[in-house]
Amino acid sequence: MKNIDVDKLLQEIFNDEVSFDLKARFDEKIEEYGITKTKALKLLSIDKDVFEDIINGTAKQPNLIHVVKIAEFLDVDVDDFIQMVLRNQNVENIASIDRARKVKFLMKNFDVKALTKEGFFENVDDVDLLVERVLHYFGYDSIRSFEEELVTPLYSRVKRKFSDKMKDFWVRSAYQTFKLIDNSNEYERERLKDVIVNMKPYSQDVKNGLYTVCRALYNIGVTVIFQEYLTTTQVKGATFIINGKPCIVLTDNPRKYPTIWFTLLHELHHVLFDYDAISTNRYHLSDDEDLFLIEEKANTFAREYFMPKADFDYIKTYIKNAYVVERFAKDKEIHPSLVYSFYAWYQKDLYGKNYYGAFKEFYPDYKIAVARLNPIAWNEESVRVASEKIKAVFEIN
Repeated sequence: MKNIDVDKLLQEIFNDEVSFDLKARFDEKIEEYGITKTKALKLLSIDKDVFEDIINGTAKQPNLIHVVKIAEFLDVDVDDFIQMVLRNQNVENIASIDRARKVKFLMKNFDVKALTKEGFFENVDDVDLLVERVLHYFGYDSIRSFEEELVTPLYSRVKRKFSDKMKDFWVRSAYQTFKLIDNSNEYERERLKDVIVNMKPYSQDVKNGLYTVCRALYNIGVTVIFQEYLTTTQVKGATFIINGKPCIVLTDNPRKYPTIWFTLLHELHHVLFDYDAISTNRYHLSDDEDLFLIEEKANTFAREYFMPKADFDYIKTYIKNAYVVERFAKDKEIHPSLVYSFYAWYQKDLYGKNYYGAFKEFYPDYKIAVARLNPIAWNEESVRVASEKIKAVFEIN
């Protein structure tokens, strides 16, 4: 007997492709074999009442061994017979099976408690409402379509760490957003180089600079979205390759204006130099796990772009003079907060000194910078609604 795929059976309870009258099939078989019903049940070692309960669908917890024996006697596929037995169950039993399937779906894929804190779920214990929220958010009408069209294309894991559920949710949300935005512009690598060369001064414009750069990137086939950080993920950004086009996610970790610009350059380095590796894996997360051993190169690229060590060596003497820092930043065509941010990094890296809590008064509110990108929050109605708002921003004439 082949292995029984229980998950598949549960998904196909209401599949009309398998349908036959169990009682009629049994009567046909005992006539074919030339034995009575009583004799057949005695040979199968199944009590008459137990048999009737299984055939009629009134057995509250059908014995699997009995089910398999009856299937063999009827000469039908065991999977098909189990499916028929499940379908013949009363409404209450089917509802309990369906609830178990939904609970498994939620527990396998989502950290419900953490997502409730993030505002994605309401604080409810209604399994049906939780599943409905997930399917509506991602745009699927069934658990099966969610798994086949969203989970399978991205990855298939057997075991997950608890925190992986949050990363997976974050990844799936971004992936689905990019699919729905569906940037129609062709990706042009050479033009991307030109945009990178010219984008630095836009960091000085807190309100419109990031928006302007992201629109320019969109026009050459690189889609950038801003998606809220999720607890425990440690993700600062990500690069996806979808339909042959680069897609970048920025996030508010650690909620600093300079970090957003640093992350954007970091991800653009991945687009330029790690395109093939990321394309093979579909996406790359910039987090604490450097799976491809490519993070430090991207970090160096972004750091050298905004403030190489020679600039640090010059400005470190004057770092407490706000006027000098402002003039220096203007000469370098970057926002002053990037000077302070990179100063803190060099101090930590070179001398082991921690300046990350200093100069915060010179850091603008990052929310002003990302506002025009229509950031994706976890209380959004759906990915489709969020995607339409983002696409409208990028395609305004």
